[in-house]
Amino acid sequence: MKCKKKLQQVNSIAEFFRTVFHPKEMYFHTSLSLFIILVLGLFGTSTLFWAFTFLFLAIKSVLTIHYYRYWKAWEKLVVAEMNAKTDDNDEIDEKTVCEFIEVLKPFKRKAIEISFASSEDAARTGCSKYGGQPDVPEDFQWPLDNNNRPLSLLLQINCSDLTPIAPEDYLPKSGHLYFFYELGEQNWEGAENSIRVIYIDTQHKELHRIDYPKTLANEFRLKERVISFKTKDSYPAFQDFGNQNTEYNQLIDKVESFNEARSRLETESSSNAIGTMFGYADLIHDVVVNDLNTNILLLQLSSIEDDSYELLFGDCGNIYFYISRHDLQTKDFRHVKFELQCY
Repeated sequence: MKCKKKLQQVNSIAEFFRTVFHPKEMYFHTSLSLFIILVLGLFGTSTLFWAFTFLFLAIKSVLTIHYYRYWKAWEKLVVAEMNAKTDDNDEIDEKTVCEFIEVLKPFKRKAIEISFASSEDAARTGCSKYGGQPDVPEDFQWPLDNNNRPLSLLLQINCSDLTPIAPEDYLPKSGHLYFFYELGEQNWEGAENSIRVIYIDTQHKELHRIDYPKTLANEFRLKERVISFKTKDSYPAFQDFGNQNTEYNQLIDKVESFNEARSRLETESSSNAIGTMFGYADLIHDVVVNDLNTNILLLQLSSIEDDSYELLFGDCGNIYFYISRHDLQTKDFRHVKFELQCY
């Protein structure tokens, strides 16, 4: 009925064809046409069959072209509207930026930035490094997840390297800290024992570099690189800030000004930085832990993507390890909170 009323309103042949071929209307019903073709093929003459088939294909071709043109025009319109909205939301107000700078200053924390060392020298036994094989005592068992898949070594940290620069008295002054993660599935919350943080305090002479498990695929044997550390100023991301200070969590429309204020306050990162310890996380989505006074950012590790090497967490994301202040003081790394966030 709707189709019939629409066609009754047409006053000319041109309007008729515009209505029939309009990409939003689709009055030419494919199912009915195919049924007619089937009937003509079984009971009609050859001339009628081929004539109707040709007409069907011609009309469908025209409709397809119209739909394509309509879709492209619609796509351009949507993109233009999104860009306009983004431009409106991304405006940075200098006054608001200055206000946020003053608000953020009391929340400053010292963080330790982790970077690839400029030298390509081989990693010495027991040194702080990224990837490779861990330097551990003889009785060390390579960690596996619940499906017996070996985890990959992300970082080996010699705690004595951090003693002179660690904020407060966070880490042990001796021993080594090892971060492992199962890179095949990349469980977003570290379930099924897919992450492991291990602390071993033993003398240097008792350490030796163990072989990879045979079942660990080559692509998950991360390229070994020596790492270095330096301190930096750190301020909370908008998600953490709003979560801790509820009077600000409704200011989502000012997030760009907030981010600008934060970037001006923070120490500029090195070009070869790969992560941080302590301080605040660079969150991509929501908060990982609710209380930043009792929970400490033990490690944030970023995706690595350059000309010679690549390790991606999800779609160019970050992984976060948090630990309670009590567990860190007692050197208990069994209850680390883990999360992967990506774009």
